[in-house]
Amino acid sequence: MLPDDSCAERRPKRRVKTFRWKSYLGVVLLSLGGFALGMALFRLLPAAPIAVNWNTTRQTIDGFGASATGYSEAFSAAQADRFFSPTTGLGLSLLRIRVIAGMTDADCGCAANSTPYSCIQGSKSQIGSGDLKIAQLAAARGVRLFAAPWSPPPIMKSSGKSCTSGSVIGNAANYSAYATDLASFPSLLHAYGLSITAISVQNEPDVSNPDYETCTWTAQQIHDFIPYLSSALHTSGFGGIRIGVPEEGGWTFELMDKSMEDSAVASDVGLIMGHAYGVDKPSGIPPSNGRPVWQTEVCDPHKYDGTMKNALKWARSIHNYMSIGANVWMYWSLDCGPRFYNKDDNMCLTDQKSNFAKRAYVLGQYAKFIRPGWQRVDVTNKGSLLVTAYKGPGNEFAIVATNKNLWPSRNQTFVLNGLTSQRSRVTPWITSASASLTPQPPVALRSDGRTFSYSIPARSVVTFQGQGD
Repeated sequence: MLPDDSCAERRPKRRVKTFRWKSYLGVVLLSLGGFALGMALFRLLPAAPIAVNWNTTRQTIDGFGASATGYSEAFSAAQADRFFSPTTGLGLSLLRIRVIAGMTDADCGCAANSTPYSCIQGSKSQIGSGDLKIAQLAAARGVRLFAAPWSPPPIMKSSGKSCTSGSVIGNAANYSAYATDLASFPSLLHAYGLSITAISVQNEPDVSNPDYETCTWTAQQIHDFIPYLSSALHTSGFGGIRIGVPEEGGWTFELMDKSMEDSAVASDVGLIMGHAYGVDKPSGIPPSNGRPVWQTEVCDPHKYDGTMKNALKWARSIHNYMSIGANVWMYWSLDCGPRFYNKDDNMCLTDQKSNFAKRAYVLGQYAKFIRPGWQRVDVTNKGSLLVTAYKGPGNEFAIVATNKNLWPSRNQTFVLNGLTSQRSRVTPWITSASASLTPQPPVALRSDGRTFSYSIPARSVVTFQGQGD
């Protein structure tokens, strides 16, 4: 009887397990169905209104832009229009160029990164001939320029070489000579009808990479060098050029601490600069005592992706940096077309044939409308859209909304607090998988002159351009 009893004991257990498995599957299916139904209903429900608070101002915007270093002279006026024109192009308003300290041909070759190469020389510094041409084309379109050095002359580096890593040899003689080299650069540009608004002490003084010209500095060395550079700029007649520090690689600012703790040195610092590598969502801006904070370089070195997926990554980054109070946001390089390196990656705003990636148009969603001197204004937003708003002269405004979701934000309402726009309409401009900084039919405001609604497409960036009364 024991075998029968044993079987009798096992059968109910198998039935119980089957029942529980089916019950579990049923619960999962019901949950998934409920989730899908809930998401469907959520998408149909009106989102909470987004308020633009006109009278609560934040930082002043100094611009949006990119760098041009090591370019050939093939860059054309038509390309310049595509990048810099605020009417027919992206409207980039800042260009970062490279100052080459020293006069040797080897220094020029390092910076050019292409063959053949040539540089335009001044008294103690030089610039790539292609970079100079782009700077002239940009300036003719109202773009402001600023400069950064990648390396001091080889004699001032521990490696004794320009085209590799090393650390600066810090002493009074080197500081004085190097400051004179850098301070000669504005005169070189002036001879070609150009000027710079700022100069950085060193590009990424925290980075040591033997594959290209890098140079590391300590916080004490930066502190000690700044007075020499300030004095040299004043002596050369360009004392109005602002000195930027520390321009580290990953939105860290430790290398400026000693300079900012010394009031005599801090008085010579005009800008706080940093790069955004590896920091998509910064926690905040460094203490600046009123100095503008510029994010001056970031890119993606991975395999080329010109799609909206990649563009939304940068839309989120721009939103995040603007939201914490940055005055500038810049991508690394303009155009990969006429260059021999940066092959098949995302280091530029274009592909290898000079075609714009979607990230270029996303940058244009800001740069084209939010001009230097505009101010960010406060936004009250409880939804999932990423929204910042800005005001300019004559009650002009721009509201940038990024929808990173796979579904549209239907009939999203925007409320203008402290401003009415009864005499004009709001024009949406869209970048998405199917649109590239494309204007849409104007949207009428409601009778109160303060409210309008619009459906933000899935995975898109929309800029609303308007003007108040």
